Amino acid sequence: MTVKPYTIGEAARRVGVSPSALRLWERQGLVRPKRSDGRYRLYSDADLEHLRSVRRMRQVDRLNAPGIRRVLRDVVATAHDQEGRVDGRLLRALRDRQGLSMREAAERSGLSLSFISALERGASGASVATLQRLTAAYGTTLADLFAGPDTTSRDRMVPVGKRLVLRLGGESVRIEQLARGATQLEPQLFVLAAGASSDGAYAHAGEEFLYLLSGALTVWVGDDETYQLTRAGDALSFPSTMPHRWRNDAGGETRLLWINTPPTF
Repeated sequence: MTVKPYTIGEAARRVGVSPSALRLWERQGLVRPKRSDGRYRLYSDADLEHLRSVRRMRQVDRLNAPGIRRVLRDVVATAHDQEGRVDGRLLRALRDRQGLSMREAAERSGLSLSFISALERGASGASVATLQRLTAAYGTTLADLFAGPDTTSRDRMVPVGKRLVLRLGGESVRIEQLARGATQLEPQLFVLAAGASSDGAYAHAGEEFLYLLSGALTVWVGDDETYQLTRAGDALSFPSTMPHRWRNDAGGETRLLWINTPPTF
């Protein structure tokens, strides 16, 4: 199945901005769409996800173009990268396990059918928020995306070199699973590159606890709560049912212990 690209007018309508805004963002280096043979701009579903992030940073976070470039770092150049993507075969297997068609999966998750198709074919990447929405629609969690020969192991101890790892965005987000046999909690080590973010809000059942090991993290919870973890040892807890999103605001890497209970992330 070939995913049809969007013209600038179609992309602007889907993102909720004007075509002139997309041209301005391109001049500012915030987006780099592909071009047709006739030099028309062409946008993929991954580009649209990226553009929605830019719009949110402008409208919600009140960032100017240099600030957005700092947060994104070089993410604008990775929309067509092949690194750090979740194996599309795993996503298709999760969908098939639920007996869902691709169209039904799109309706449940709120994602477009073409975007889900691109994910399953490995032709597009996805953010933490997008993957959480998709796995929640499949009645499972991101933990099912951790690949490895020992995913069914019930070992009580997980040696430091034997953790299952999920990499997103070419290592901009690395999630290491710290337990395999736990049934009431899900402890993970998040390692975030400078500027890495959830790229959207998500919510699920349970509660979560964050403990900052190094770096700095801003977390938005609900509509009007903002928390900044800036010193090693800063901790935060909140109901997972409240929509939440996050961003690494350190100049370099941020590391934190993140625990969900029960395992619903």
